[in-house]
Amino acid sequence: MARDRVVLVDGSALLYRAFFALPSSLATSSGVPTNATFGFASMCRKIFAGRRPAFGAVVFDAPGPTFREERFPAYKAQRPSMAGELLAQLADIDRVVHAFGLPNLRVPGYEADDIIATLARQALEAGHEVHIVSGDKDFAQLVGEHVRMVDTMRDVTYDAELVRKKWGVPPSLMGDYLALVGDKVDNVPGVPGIGAKTATTLLERFGSLEGVLAGTAELKGKQRENLEAFADQARMSRELVALDEHVPLGLTLAETRLGEPDASVVNALFRELEFYSLLSAEEPGAEQDAATAPALAATTAAELRAFCPDPAATLAVAALYEGPTPVAAALYGVALARGPEALFVPWGEDAALDAALRDVLSDERSPKQVHDARDAYTVLDGHGLTLAGVVMDTQLASYLVDPTAHLPHELEQVARAYLQRVLPSLAASDSSGSSGSSSGSRRGRPALADSPPEARAAFACARAQAVADLAAPLAALMDEQSQRAAFTELELPLSRVLADMQRAGVRVDAAALAALSVEFEQRKAEIEAEIYALAGREFNLASPKQLGEVLFDELGLPVQKRTKTGYSTDASVLERLAPKHAIAEKILRQRELAKLINTYTEVLRAAIDPHTGRVHCTFQQTTSASGRLITTEPDLQRTPIRGEDGKRIRAAFVPRDGWVVVSADWSQIELRLLAHLSADPALGAAFRDEVDVHRRTAAEIFGCQAAEVTREQRNVGKTVNFATIYGQGATALAQGLGVTRNEAKAYIERYFEVYGGVRTWLDASIAGAHERGYVETMLGRRRKIPELTSGDPATRAYGERIAANTPIQGSAADLCKLAMLRIARRLRADGLAAEMVLQIHDELLFEVAPADLAALSSIVRHEMEQVWPALRVPLVVDLGHGSSWEEAHG
Repeated sequence: MARDRVVLVDGSALLYRAFFALPSSLATSSGVPTNATFGFASMCRKIFAGRRPAFGAVVFDAPGPTFREERFPAYKAQRPSMAGELLAQLADIDRVVHAFGLPNLRVPGYEADDIIATLARQALEAGHEVHIVSGDKDFAQLVGEHVRMVDTMRDVTYDAELVRKKWGVPPSLMGDYLALVGDKVDNVPGVPGIGAKTATTLLERFGSLEGVLAGTAELKGKQRENLEAFADQARMSRELVALDEHVPLGLTLAETRLGEPDASVVNALFRELEFYSLLSAEEPGAEQDAATAPALAATTAAELRAFCPDPAATLAVAALYEGPTPVAAALYGVALARGPEALFVPWGEDAALDAALRDVLSDERSPKQVHDARDAYTVLDGHGLTLAGVVMDTQLASYLVDPTAHLPHELEQVARAYLQRVLPSLAASDSSGSSGSSSGSRRGRPALADSPPEARAAFACARAQAVADLAAPLAALMDEQSQRAAFTELELPLSRVLADMQRAGVRVDAAALAALSVEFEQRKAEIEAEIYALAGREFNLASPKQLGEVLFDELGLPVQKRTKTGYSTDASVLERLAPKHAIAEKILRQRELAKLINTYTEVLRAAIDPHTGRVHCTFQQTTSASGRLITTEPDLQRTPIRGEDGKRIRAAFVPRDGWVVVSADWSQIELRLLAHLSADPALGAAFRDEVDVHRRTAAEIFGCQAAEVTREQRNVGKTVNFATIYGQGATALAQGLGVTRNEAKAYIERYFEVYGGVRTWLDASIAGAHERGYVETMLGRRRKIPELTSGDPATRAYGERIAANTPIQGSAADLCKLAMLRIARRLRADGLAAEMVLQIHDELLFEVAPADLAALSSIVRHEMEQVWPALRVPLVVDLGHGSSWEEAHG
């Protein structure tokens, strides 16, 4: 007979994981912190999704000491008290547990671990199957034939075999294992000098903790000495890690039987907490709320014309498409919403209907509302459809109202946030379980092609109706927050420019990349052979565990830092080890080559469109809180710029036959904007006099003439200049420069003595952000900073760095967008044989026919250098051209 399932959740571990996993900036509109509550609710919903267990409970530690503190007062003594922001969320977390219909258990004097152990024992005695939801290794003691430990963070379910594979001992010896190695998290001392590998070896040899302690005569050296000296401590540690399976619970297992939660109760709580992304469509009436427009589909051109009798009427538009990128997407149709009505128009099934749709979309008299105009333009252009008259993009509007609140501002998120509406998925409308997106179906989603036509129509119409309903409230919020100008004059028109750039793409020489891949693979193999020779054996270089054993256990290199799972072997560790042993430098080089292959040459080759021979990346407008554009699918902004190998990759970016590449790169735009915003006389004079600002800063820091500054000193000056922009303190600067903290502190103090206006402006910017709750760019775009109200000093300091940096970095992003707009307009107006193909941070890339090279260069230099004539310092653009990106960039 099948066993009933009992799910026991370690609530204390879950709430701490949620609190630290999610940003503390998550809060309700009234400022109530919700990051732990939201994370906890999300994980609980995931745990109990699908087939609901027969029994279950969420268990928490009770406040106050337990029997373990009485046995060992230092038990968990090193743990800091619960943060105030987490403490304030405990009541709401209890409400979440109650809303889900789950028993909520705490027993004074006992930990959650003991309560779970007791319930697990009762469940086994009753013939049930137990799932313990926790990542705490203490529970590995309980794992057995009918007990599993489920670590939801790592998506791992431990049975006895996996426990042995993870910790090297069976569940029955986990308590003995922990007694030997100790537990730093709980301050269980264990035995000094006994690590994981030694403990497993000893237990395998002697069979138990008591066997190990009785057999020390067979051991030698420090190992024997420590085991004999700390035998009592080991036994006490064994008592501390043992779980009490007989806690007086005050209820029986039968009282933890679960029913179905009331979706209306859950949704009511989630609406109160503003967890719109967690709202369930199972609540009665929810599906109607999600799709108020009737799912009508046009079959003839006459039906479409009847739906749009007034050519000047506003239409909400949602295209239904699917593909790896917008450029390569297949179009299934377009949904239109007008007032309370919506209509789905299938594409490619009837020539007359296609022509009528083309007329409707291209009619500029009809104002259009969309979500993600950039991708809509890209997709529709590719199918011969012109989308004209766009006046509202609800994605861009949501982004401008609050850049960080609903990243990346997909329609589902925005509808939940502003309409309290759960949009239906195709799975909800279609019994086959397919799903997709009318604003672009990304990889990993089921195919729209598998969905019946009526399901597509309902899905797309609901989205068009959501766009129509979002337009007015988002417009009002933009007006309220003075964001209308940034929307109409910058972001919305830029979406058309970005769509053109996405369709244009950039040409990449596949053969050159293939040759580089072969060469890099050969060089990587040679270096790996050298590494194995130095190590004295082969091992898995991709395994931090194996690499750590080679470097620190076998080669005896000094340990630099540790992670929760063992030795750290990250780049900073290897860089510190490089002067001590040749193997570290070779590993760094091997990793660099592996990254070049896996992140650049192979990814770029795979991204080349076979029809165009070009890479068509997507420019994301709403994923960076700073306002910068981000490239994805692939991320071309990460193309390497340093080193000979990086240059060779950029040399593979080439123009169409007979044309040339033009690169235009602002010189030190962020420092120039700092000089403008701060009005610092010394910094401004450096740029107006066209002196090397990094050399000048270095000369002031080191007390010498500019002509005497060495290359190394100039690098220090450069680092200090940019550290100011990014709000780095002495500790971070010291790490970046490889100097002491006192030296770094002295550099910063001297910097602000020289550039006193910068200090004054930074202080004023931070103070203003504390007062208003946001900062603005030069063009008036706002970024809210909820971190400034945090009770955690580190989070507040992060918020202050945002307050100092955003006006600079955000203004640079705005000016780049503004220049792109103006250049695009000039290129169209002058009819040049030229295209803007890529934006990479402060650099723009073009392709141009040689006959128009001079004209393009003149336009680009003028629009970039004169983008903001009121600047107190000049903007300077480095302009170059050539047969590749590398040659043009110089």
